[in-house]
Parts: sequence; C-alpha cells; structure tokens
Amino acid sequence: MTRASQRYSAVAIVLHWAIAIAILGMIPLGWWMGDALEVRDTQAQAIAAFQLHKSIGLTVLLLSVARLLWRFTHPVPALPEGMKQWERLAAIATHWAFYFIIIAMPFTGWLYVSTGWSAHDDRPLEVPTLYFGLFQVPHLFGLSHLAEQTRATLAGLFENVHSKMAWGAIGLTALHVAAALKHQFVDKDGVLGRMVPGLEKDPQGSSARGAALAAGFAAIALAALAALWTFQNPTTGAIAPPASVVHSHEDSAHDDNASSETPADDHADAPAQTPPTAAPGAPPSWTITQAASSIRFSGTHAGVAFEGRFASWRADIRFDPNNLEQSSAVVTINTASASDGVPLHDQSLPQQEWFDAANHPTATFRTSAIRSRGGNAYEARGTLTVKGRPIALRLPFTLTLSGNRASMDGSLSIDRKDANLGMASDPDAEYVSREIAVRVHVEAQRAP
Repeated sequence: MTRASQRYSAVAIVLHWAIAIAILGMIPLGWWMGDALEVRDTQAQAIAAFQLHKSIGLTVLLLSVARLLWRFTHPVPALPEGMKQWERLAAIATHWAFYFIIIAMPFTGWLYVSTGWSAHDDRPLEVPTLYFGLFQVPHLFGLSHLAEQTRATLAGLFENVHSKMAWGAIGLTALHVAAALKHQFVDKDGVLGRMVPGLEKDPQGSSARGAALAAGFAAIALAALAALWTFQNPTTGAIAPPASVVHSHEDSAHDDNASSETPADDHADAPAQTPPTAAPGAPPSWTITQAASSIRFSGTHAGVAFEGRFASWRADIRFDPNNLEQSSAVVTINTASASDGVPLHDQSLPQQEWFDAANHPTATFRTSAIRSRGGNAYEARGTLTVKGRPIALRLPFTLTLSGNRASMDGSLSIDRKDANLGMASDPDAEYVSREIAVRVHVEAQRAP
C-alpha cells in the first residue's frame, strides 16, 4: 500500500478542520448571543452576532456538502489492521453521525429562521438573513407565509432539534478526540497523523500537497480572524445627532455628495419639472433642489443610535407667506428608498413588517393648513399616510426667503405604533425606539 493511500488528501484535511473550527466556534457563540440579547449593554452586539452565526452556519452547510461529495468520490485511508471489530464499527458510526450532524444542524437552523417566528418570545420575527452582509438568503419552502400557529409549532420544533444537535456535536467531538488520542499515544498506529499535518514524517511528501495545505490553513486562519473581528466590531449604525439640530448649508453640501452615491428613482435623478405659473393671487409653486434637500429619520436600535434618509421623494409646494390660507404642500415618499447604511436595517425596512413597500410603495404627507408662529417660524398641519394609515401631524418649521430662493428646516416625532412600523416583532419597543425623529430640509426655487 502506498503512503499516499494511507493518508487523507489535502482537500479533505482542509475541509475537515474548517468545519471543525467553525462548529466549535459556533456553539459557544450561539449560547452567548441568546443570553446577551436579554442584556441592554450587549443587545446590539448580540443582534449582529445572530447574523454572523447564521452566515457561518450556512458556510458550514456548504462545506459539509462539499466534504461529503469529496468523501464519495475520493478513497479514504483504510483503518489500521489491528483494530478490533467493535472499534471499527464505532469509528464508522461516529464518522457518519458527524456527517449527519454537520449537515442537519445548520439546515435546521435555516429552517428555523425561515419560519419568521421567535420560539423564545412566541411572536413573529421577520428578520432577513444576510450572508456576511453581502446578499439576502431566501427563506425555505415558503414557511414564513404559513398560518401563525403553524409557524409557531414549526419554529419550536426546528429550534429544539437545532439546539439538541449542538449537544450531539459536543458529545461526538469528545468521543472523536478521545479515540484520536488513543490511536496516537496508546496504539501508536499513526492514525492521527493522517489528519494532522506535521505529526507524520514524510520526507518524500509532495511540495504541491504541502503548498495546498499551507494555503488552506492560512485561509482558515484568516476566516477565523475575520469572524472574530466582525463579532467584536459589529455594524450597528452611525450615531445620529439630536433631532433638534437644524441642517446648515454645509450639511446640504454634504448631502449633495451623499446623494450621488445613493440610488434614487426617476423623480430624484431627472431634472426638476417647472410647475405651471400660478394664477393671479394664488401662491406660487416652488421647485425642489433635490440634491440639497433631504428627509431624514433617526432613533435607536438596541440602544445604539442610527440615522437614515429617504433617497427618493418629491414635493408639490405652493407657498406664499402673505397668503397662507391657500398655501399647501404634498410630499410623496418612496418607502423602498429608506436606508441608514446598516445592511440588516436596509433589508428589513422595505419588508412587510416595516414599510411594506411592495403593497404600499409610497407614503404621503398632505397639509390641511399652514400657520405663522411669528417671524420666520411656521407650522404645517396635515395628514401623513403610511401603509394606508392616516396620522394627523403638526410640522413646525423655519423658512428663510431670499428673492426667489427658499430654505426650510422642520422636525417632528412619529410614534411607530401609529404607523404600524415593526410592531409585530417589537410591540414593546424592546429593540427599536418607539419614537422616531424626522428632520426635513428643503432648498427650493420659485417657479417662473
């Protein structure tokens, strides 16, 4: 029998250790994040850790399938001839049990999150799965669209099986390590050296094999360090300034740069259309300078402040400070354009629990009255319609007029409960602040 036939291939060795290290890191991470989610100081990190946990789990699933396919298509070293029959049966059973667990454990985790239900809180949990923040992973088998009772039952089942398999993996690992140590120090048959490079002296070893092993283990080390860094430095959002802060012209210039990097719809990108000339005595129309204007929102998620914006919106403004009775504004916002730069948030906001952009692509604020509060201070009263729900609002704002130019800043606060935003999985505002501050800055020019 040749030496090559008595050892595992470089691919098998690298896959073995990549899966082993990932699972050994995943189990304590899963225990930690479950407890950390209940503590305010670690809540934000725990939420980010869930995404990391799911991403690593999906990677384990892919690597495990690849490992199993490699196993079927490439011969494995024969067991030592001196092994007893029961030891052979135990070794074979342990290996196949491992194959089952390393595939079934991440798969049941995927099934659990696909239900869109929290088994712990027994309520909907519509959180997307982002593969290392790169793309959204789809739910399986339409589980999230089943009846709530069915989702709750399946979520409890999958979560229970998933956790039990973690204990199974721990037990099998302990048995596997004990057997490997026995082979190395009691039987001294070189079995451990087949899977641990460096234990077995191989003066005639292939340089290509050595290079493949070195590259594989370097990749494993880099991946482990990247996962550790991601865990310690979660993406939780930027610190938002107080909602009372008024946009300056310098801020508007900064927004101009930001808007060039943010996708917008045709209304934002196309040249502004000139409204028709107002009739005598009627308030003139104003054309929005989109690049210098913004609608921003801010709040906290797991105790960490965030600030976002709507990249796409339009407004029909007819205003005359000397004719407030006929002055009006209608603002239409593309709800799918909401973003705060955090991948998890940006994927969640258009979904049904939040803005439900598929069924309610726009939100509209329509004024019913505009009143002067003295000087350059005004108040717009009107109705904001979000997801088909009308909300009566008052928007205090300041207005600076300079010839045909106007600059407006306003701010208000919206209760998420009134707008039915995120109330299914967070009815008590445990994670996202109930009050969301909204700041509006508008630069406009009087239409001819």
